[in-house]
Amino acid sequence: MLFPEGFKLIHQKEEDTFILAYGSNLLRTRMENRCPSARVVGVTLLHGYRMLFKQSLTGAYATIEQDANCSVPAVVYRISAEDEAHLDRREGYPKYYYKRDFFPSVRSLKTTTRKRRECIAYIMHENRLLGEPTADYVRIVEQGYEMWDFDKGILRRALFDSIGYNRGNKWLKAYRRKGLFE
Repeated sequence: MLFPEGFKLIHQKEEDTFILAYGSNLLRTRMENRCPSARVVGVTLLHGYRMLFKQSLTGAYATIEQDANCSVPAVVYRISAEDEAHLDRREGYPKYYYKRDFFPSVRSLKTTTRKRRECIAYIMHENRLLGEPTADYVRIVEQGYEMWDFDKGILRRALFDSIGYNRGNKWLKAYRRKGLFE
C-alpha cells in the first residue's frame, strides 16, 4: 500500500507481554478464554504490596496497592500484543485500571530456577472506593489460590482490609456455608 510522503503505517507492537495475574485471572482457563495466546511462565510474590477489593461500575474487584508489610502472590503469563489489547478492554483500562511495570523474580513451573521478567500488572486507580466483592467473584479468586497453592490468608486479609474485620467475619461465616474458605 502506498502512503503520501511523510506518512507511515503504524503497527501495533508485535512483542509478547508478560502479565502479572493476582485476581480472577489466576484461573488458567479464565485467562486462556480471555487471551487465547496466554501461556503460564511461572509464579512470583510481589513484595511490598497488598490485595484489596475496590469498586468499579459492575462490582468490587481485586487490586493491589503498596504496603511495605505485605506480599501478594501472582501468576505470570506471556500474552500477545493482540490479547493485551483485548485484556485492556476487559479490565476497563484506562478508566478503572492502569498498568504498572514490575520486574519480579519469577519461578519457573518446569524447573526451580528463577529469572527476573519485565511484567505489567493492572491496578485499580487509588481513588476508587473499597468495596465488598460477590461470593461468586471471591470463589473464582479462591479457586486460583487453590490451583497455585497460594496462602489463602492473603485473600482473607484482603477481604478484612476492604470491608472491615467485623463485616469480614460475618461475610466469612455466611459464605463458608456456601463452600468458600474451607
